[in-house]
Amino acid sequence: MSADEKVKTIKLRANENLSTLFVDVLAINKREDGMYYLRFATNLPEGWKEQARMIIPEGNLKQMLNALCSLCDYYPVKSVKKESNSS
Repeated sequence: MSADEKVKTIKLRANENLSTLFVDVLAINKREDGMYYLRFATNLPEGWKEQARMIIPEGNLKQMLNALCSLCDYYPVKSVKKESNSS
């Protein structure tokens, strides 16, 4: 078996009726059940317009974010909170 035959591919059935959306903002919130709530929005002259909402499990969200970071070659670093000296 060649290396190409060992690679698993995902067969995606595309829905050609879906619109392609331009988004400016991705907001992510963690729910109490451990799922994540994603909201995509666009800034229009009339104001902000929500384009799409999704709920996604943590493992799938991490895979998605890893793919986006890899594609953009951007790996953000978590900022360290400074401790305040209250003396």
